[in-house]
Amino acid sequence: MESRLIHADPGARSGLVGAWLSNMLSGNSFDVGVQDGVDFLKIHHLLDENQIKNFNGVKIRIRPTYTKIDLHCLLFLRKNVYTQIPNFTKDEYSLETFTKLWEFALQCFAEDLVLDNKLYDHILTFDDTFCTEKLIDLYKKVHQKTPTNVQINALDTTNQLSNIAIDTNHSSAIVKLCLNKEKELSLKESKRFWSIVDVYKTTPVKQLYNTVLEKIKPENYGTLLNA
Repeated sequence: MESRLIHADPGARSGLVGAWLSNMLSGNSFDVGVQDGVDFLKIHHLLDENQIKNFNGVKIRIRPTYTKIDLHCLLFLRKNVYTQIPNFTKDEYSLETFTKLWEFALQCFAEDLVLDNKLYDHILTFDDTFCTEKLIDLYKKVHQKTPTNVQINALDTTNQLSNIAIDTNHSSAIVKLCLNKEKELSLKESKRFWSIVDVYKTTPVKQLYNTVLEKIKPENYGTLLNA
């Protein structure tokens, strides 16, 4: 079997893609790769481009997206943080959880920004891992054949397990709100006149989203003249 390298952030479902291409999807695993025992070279944080350049096999990149960064963060939290830091708070609406996910999301986009996508044979986004058509297309490119209906059904079932509905006030939803709204309005976290820490300390959970949304306005950020 041809060897494969998948470069993806933690929680970005490299296991799902690896299992899909290896014909190993069971259809009942939440943390695919770990639970299904998939064999591929996984890279979370690229230290040297030569790791990609010198790899003899299929090279795949899964990029983060702003559209599903909330779900990406949630999967990172439940598949990585809870496993690697067993005593980390299980309160998914807490400031501690928000801070962990905020720093994670910033790192994902910062690392993606400096990558040379030409190093890879195939580029997917996190969103693409939930798209049956795009994964079938990737399978065809790698194997020069079409996956079976059994394989496709296992893919769809697996995706249903990970495509979790997220409450508006969940920490991952607040991360997505801040990232997308500040990006949309060209506002910077470093220029905020308001504090996310204060919001979490003084706001009831059910009001978190609306309170933060109300804060993200140009007048609540410094400008080049008065920052």
